[in-house]
Amino acid sequence: MPAQQPEFADLLQTHKSDAFVFTEQERLILELYNQEQELQLESSLFEAQAQGQLQDLSSISDDVLQAQLIKAEREALEERTKYLLRNRIAHNVLVTDPVLKAVHGGANAAFSERRLLPLIKERDVISMVHSSLAAKLSSTLGALATAEKNNLAANEKNKELAQTLFALAEEMKSQSTEEIEDPNLRAQLQELDSRVRMARRRWRIMKSVVAGMVVGSGINWASDATLRELVMDDEDELQ
Repeated sequence: MPAQQPEFADLLQTHKSDAFVFTEQERLILELYNQEQELQLESSLFEAQAQGQLQDLSSISDDVLQAQLIKAEREALEERTKYLLRNRIAHNVLVTDPVLKAVHGGANAAFSERRLLPLIKERDVISMVHSSLAAKLSSTLGALATAEKNNLAANEKNKELAQTLFALAEEMKSQSTEEIEDPNLRAQLQELDSRVRMARRRWRIMKSVVAGMVVGSGINWASDATLRELVMDDEDELQ
């Protein structure tokens, strides 16, 4: 990864992008355009506020008021949709038209449009790099999910073996206290019991670590029965 960082830095910081500077007229146009957008939004808010103050709400019943509120919310949503759509169309026209002329205009393109062409090419390169990295990320996440499921399967097998070992240890422990008198065998049983306790602690630690990895990976573990069982499983089940 560290070896790839300079390459991406070169894509994001080129002599062409650093050399592009807005003229005073272009900067002024952009500032006025932003001010116009803000004024349109403020005007819409003032109009909605003024319309809401025309009615005397004290004489309206709760049912009628609730119906009017629902209607007002629906109308506000419709107006907001129209406002955003109108601005999006205007924005796309302002952005798309110079880009098309810069790409396809050739010698007939204006100077301001030809200035965009190097930046457009760099944007396309960065877009391709982004798509490639996104595909690699998706593949890596898929491989991670597969590895975690395989790890869960191995842990489940270990869990079954541990439960069998615990059952055998408990059986042998009962025999050691009631039937076994050989000191050497009793010592072996005590050592086995110590190993069982250590295995139980290791299992709990490993289970907590894997569950934390699943939660922190960003995978939708709640929709997967195996992952959900791991994360939500009772840690005291092996006691």
